[in-house]
Amino acid sequence: MSNQVQLRIAARIHFILKRDLGEGINVPAMLSDAGEAREVLFVCQASGNRELVSLARQFVQAGKLAAPEVAVKADAPQDAAWARHTSGFGVSRPPAQEPEESSWRSATQWLRRGPRVVTR
Repeated sequence: MSNQVQLRIAARIHFILKRDLGEGINVPAMLSDAGEAREVLFVCQASGNRELVSLARQFVQAGKLAAPEVAVKADAPQDAAWARHTSGFGVSRPPAQEPEESSWRSATQWLRRGPRVVTR
């Protein structure tokens, strides 16, 4: 999630805090955990040190510039030109015509018992 600019800024913040307060920060934790970064930036802004305040602003700006791009999903690669816009599972085909089953198993014949004759 972080970039090289943020790494450099975090290292600089670490050394300034170590010099001024006697305690540095965990740079990898700041780069990987947004909560940790937020706390370090609050300390920088509250310190009153102009350089730390400036570095905190620069860290936030570097994060905005390095926002991840949304990857666009593409179709599955196909060898044939005509198949570029398919799902990759092949061409749809209608089911093969099977011979009709005998009448005693046909669903349309289940309730009929014999020839139907309608009389009026």
